[in-house]
Amino acid sequence: MTSICCSLFFVAASIPVPYIYTETPRYVDSGGARFPAGASLEIVENGRKRPLVPDFAASADAAVSFDGRTVLFSGKRKSGDPWQIWEVPVAGGAPRRIISFSEDAITPLYLPGDRVVYARRTPHGFQIETATLTGATPLRLTYAPGDHLVCDVLRDGRVLFEAPHPASAGRDLYTVYTDGSGVETHRCDHGRDRHAGRELASGDIIFELGDRLARFTSARATQVELPELAVDFIGPVAEISPDEWLVSSRSGALDRWRPAHGAPEVVWAQKGKYAVQPVLVRAHEVPKRHPSGLGDREGANLLCLNTYVSRSEEIPAGSVAAVRVSALVDSAPVVLGQAPVEKDGSFFIQIPSETAVRFELIDAVGKTITSEKGWFWARRGEQRVCVGCHAGPERAPENASPAVLLRTQEPVKMALPVHGGKQGTK
Repeated sequence: MTSICCSLFFVAASIPVPYIYTETPRYVDSGGARFPAGASLEIVENGRKRPLVPDFAASADAAVSFDGRTVLFSGKRKSGDPWQIWEVPVAGGAPRRIISFSEDAITPLYLPGDRVVYARRTPHGFQIETATLTGATPLRLTYAPGDHLVCDVLRDGRVLFEAPHPASAGRDLYTVYTDGSGVETHRCDHGRDRHAGRELASGDIIFELGDRLARFTSARATQVELPELAVDFIGPVAEISPDEWLVSSRSGALDRWRPAHGAPEVVWAQKGKYAVQPVLVRAHEVPKRHPSGLGDREGANLLCLNTYVSRSEEIPAGSVAAVRVSALVDSAPVVLGQAPVEKDGSFFIQIPSETAVRFELIDAVGKTITSEKGWFWARRGEQRVCVGCHAGPERAPENASPAVLLRTQEPVKMALPVHGGKQGTK
């Protein structure tokens, strides 16, 4: 968790597009308590600014609609209220509450089909949900412990989010479809504390990495470093043009930066204030809608093609006898059972859905060979296939039939204990 403070004078320089930013005396770039001293959304056009929702005690997390006419935001009408999701016209007018919970709801973004995605506080950290623009039919997307915060909606329809990753001792970037299926890390090289990701028009993703920015490109399985400057950046970028960004710095200023042309130019800075979370006010492309393929079968089927395929460690051939599955039940890990692993490394299991689970590979005497450090989940009716244990996104499966499917078409079924408050697979 990093907290920063500011002591700059006021500067104003225009950019060709109106923009909204969050103004705050203090910013903490981790978890839900990001604005301990309050925050206010400001809209800037032609070098002049005005508060977007002047009657609110606090406002942040602006997201502009696809047609550029309305803005989603998280806000508190009164100081004692929880953060809730609201919508307001760019031109001004009365805000309309979209989400009304007793818990905080933050980081909203528009989805196709008149839906929104946001993060809602739970006893186990912020979890991501979707709902209609009327607040109806909420659907939870994430089920692992820790804060899960929405970063962006990618053009292919997936939600990009940040969440804890034990392998990197910090956060990492993940994607999930809007029905909660297909969750995965965006890359498997696990850099230190990746967060605040934002997709560019090119399809690249720019994110914060420590005090720097880095990028993912579609052609590279690992991250690409950006030029290192004396300026330390924070939070997501806003793309003005393909080679020009609006970025926040740890000095508190908003900067206009062309990465290929050296140092950034200060756009806005004010003594005692921070300008973070910049968003451009203009129409933008509607992401693809994701048609869900989930069925109504209990649990989720998971097929592993070869447990010996791993990019992070060498697992001796023939050493793995079984896979042990644990679930997080009432905040404690509980072993659900185990399934045999075939000689070719394949196994086929059914796990309880909407439940945090993890795997251990064990030998013939029950000793752990390797295990997952974190948790993942799958949706009811989901069917997933992995190449191997931590095989990496660049790895394609071998053209071979897994031995487990030649032996049986039925997965080994795991079930939650009845006292866990939910019965799992039968």
